[in-house]
Amino acid sequence: MVLLGISAISAASILVRLAEAPSISIAAYRVTIASLVLTPFYAAGRRSGRHRVDHRTAGFILLAGVFLAFHFFLWIRSLSFTSVASSATLTGTTPLFTVLFSCLWLKERPGKRILPGILCTLAGSTLVAGTDFSFSARALQGDFLALGGALMASGYFLAGRVARRSADLCAYTFGAYGTAAVVLLACALLTGTPLYGFSPGTYVVLLLLALIPQLIGHTTFNWTLRFLSPSTVSVLVLGEPVGATFLAYLVLNEAVPLLRGVGLLILCLGILLSAQAEPQPTAKPPGPA
Repeated sequence: MVLLGISAISAASILVRLAEAPSISIAAYRVTIASLVLTPFYAAGRRSGRHRVDHRTAGFILLAGVFLAFHFFLWIRSLSFTSVASSATLTGTTPLFTVLFSCLWLKERPGKRILPGILCTLAGSTLVAGTDFSFSARALQGDFLALGGALMASGYFLAGRVARRSADLCAYTFGAYGTAAVVLLACALLTGTPLYGFSPGTYVVLLLLALIPQLIGHTTFNWTLRFLSPSTVSVLVLGEPVGATFLAYLVLNEAVPLLRGVGLLILCLGILLSAQAEPQPTAKPPGPA
């Protein structure tokens, strides 16, 4: 299931490059279409009583959706101020924040291999991102936005971990994606970002983004949150550059430079180390079992 999730989210980079639309519009369409596809399934389960959740769980579902929306918003916004390398590297610090907050809040003690694994993934991500780092006041602003995106992604995984203890997958994903859609649509309206007037091909790409990276990719990782720690899941998501590079080679005929290839190998090593370091809870975690 993890390999399926990585394969699905890896398609996002290719599809985003094919979409001729503003970044915030792309993110808004991605989660809006995904939540609309889930609506009839959620409604059917709601009528049968399968998707009912208590108020506390509902709060964590909404919180996860807000975190997801601001992760997309801050990460996409950072690309307007700083380099792709800086943004990708700083966003890749998500596992560090996730491990820290998992220890403090969920009382999940990290395995012995998780920190070396995270350091490997950070080093690999830096090499994969490239060398287009820049240093200026504007770039620093973008770096802080990317770091904020990493914090929001960490919150998304942590809130999802708590919510998934009692909420089934459909209820959780519908609520989280729907909340993210509302927040991103509001951001698009407040910033004057266009939400229509795109080419037919772009609408097809936006649909594929919602169906493959979001519904299949994100939903798969949300499914794993019931069985794996947020720290492990946040590291596994970093496998996206590996799949994206492979797809870019097949679809766009992009060559893989030596430095990037070495980075991909280091990144894979970090993911393998982290995957073998599933933490053990030291105390009863918050929320219903």
